[in-house]
Amino acid sequence: MTAHFERLEPDPVRLAALTEAGITPLLARILVLRGLDTPEKAQKFLQPPLADLPDPTLLAGVVDAARLIADALATGDKICVYGDYDVDGISAAALLADLFGRLGHPVRVFLPDRFRDGYGLHHDRLQELCDAGIALFISVDCGTTSHREIQAVRDRGRHFIVCDHHALGPTLPNASVVLNPQRLDCAYPDKALSAVGVAMVLAQALRRELHARGHGKPVELKSLIELAALGTIADMVPLQGVNRILCWHGLRLLGKSARPGVQTLAARNTKIAAISADRVGFHLAPPINAAGRMADPQTAFELLTTRSPERALQLAELIDLENNRRKDAQALASAAALVQARVQDGRAHGVVVAHPEWHQGVVGIVANKVKDELAVPAFVLAICEDGLARGSGRSIAGYDLVDGLRVIHQGELFARFGGHAMAAGVTLLAERVDEFRARLQAHVAQTLPLAQRDRAIRVDAELQVADLELGIIDVLDQLEPCGKGNERPQFLLRGVELHKPSLIGKDRDWCRATLLAPGNQPAWARPGVGTFCARSVVEGFGDRDRVDAVVRLERNSHNGKVSLQATIIALQPA
Repeated sequence: MTAHFERLEPDPVRLAALTEAGITPLLARILVLRGLDTPEKAQKFLQPPLADLPDPTLLAGVVDAARLIADALATGDKICVYGDYDVDGISAAALLADLFGRLGHPVRVFLPDRFRDGYGLHHDRLQELCDAGIALFISVDCGTTSHREIQAVRDRGRHFIVCDHHALGPTLPNASVVLNPQRLDCAYPDKALSAVGVAMVLAQALRRELHARGHGKPVELKSLIELAALGTIADMVPLQGVNRILCWHGLRLLGKSARPGVQTLAARNTKIAAISADRVGFHLAPPINAAGRMADPQTAFELLTTRSPERALQLAELIDLENNRRKDAQALASAAALVQARVQDGRAHGVVVAHPEWHQGVVGIVANKVKDELAVPAFVLAICEDGLARGSGRSIAGYDLVDGLRVIHQGELFARFGGHAMAAGVTLLAERVDEFRARLQAHVAQTLPLAQRDRAIRVDAELQVADLELGIIDVLDQLEPCGKGNERPQFLLRGVELHKPSLIGKDRDWCRATLLAPGNQPAWARPGVGTFCARSVVEGFGDRDRVDAVVRLERNSHNGKVSLQATIIALQPA
């Protein structure tokens, strides 16, 4: 099914109200199209105040959780933060560890090994921690559906606080408290928090509880926001509401971070003074994720929490090595997965691919690539030596993966599954992969027919090549942080000339070209903008073709020179 360009039009009255308030016409247009159609809404979006964070006590159970923690601090009980091996789980664990350290009560942090322990709570590890004297457990980014594991801890007389954001099961586990904005009885206004966002709300509530108990000078929380921003952006939750407030302020703190690990990682991967949501997503988060994907997430945790510049440098070098391993494994698996996916029967509704040589640590990234290429729900599985297939899936708009997996499971297909509407993980017998694929394709075809799939490419405004100047980026930067729920604006360049497209990269899978304004003058005499895109975008087009192009605009720095660059999202004949 071919995508079509859809140019959106703002309400002229509301557009005029924003321009009269001093907002530039292009920015005003984009804001109105996003529902930020009054000067008050626009101002709070462009400069969201921390004071707009909701009352933390609206999060169901957080008052009880804060009291449990305050009691443990008062009695000197041992506390364990049990995290996860991705950036959200690692940054949430780092945030709470930092908080407890400031309170003078260091905690044990346990991060599971992806290959030994798997995702979520592990019964044996929890029992070992109980044997070590842990009296209070706080799980972050896991635990919502871990009934058996939590009950075993509770049976030993320990308290357990779940701090999570994943989809709920039919019932909640028998934890002391379950903090999850998805709870039906939760009045917290923002349901789209990441796990580190939930941890931040818990920190707010604990600060308030300790202050009420006269626990000395209130602990300062602002510097924790940079960790909240890191995990929130990496977990690709909607950057609206509370998430936008945390990320808007957190990015500014990341840019001048006092944490040696953040400084070192940023210096090795990006310019620390120019940290944006894109740079976090593409340059800071992947190395942190690589530690958990390829080796030991504890390395990334220590990097975020160390106070030693020397140790930070050592850890950053280790993480970069793992990230390079991740890139190699990802490239091999991506190529093979796409070959498998493109020849599968029923691929118009979904794909499930599997192979014994794919690394478990990269299947989620590969699933996202397959989903993007084929525009269908996609699962990529690694077949392991124990006869199980373990992997991840990514979905498209309109299809809830977790709801779908519940139906597909029928009480017996998966050894375990869980996640979000758009991303989920599964474990099943390798011999049942074909059955899983058939069930998935049938369910997608039934619940999201081809005719209901939205392939529109929405355009915020039509621009002329002659109008593209670097100053536009300064205007668009006011929309940062951009990401899911607050996507970077897309612009239509109509009737432009594709000039000298050339393939680049080791595998020649990227393309550089210039888009020129139409005219009879030679190329050098016409306005133009340098472009960059995936090879697949320009397939079927050649030099001097007239095209309509949908682009995103960004700032490009090369050899000390800063210029405007257009990333091509889609092309059609003019």
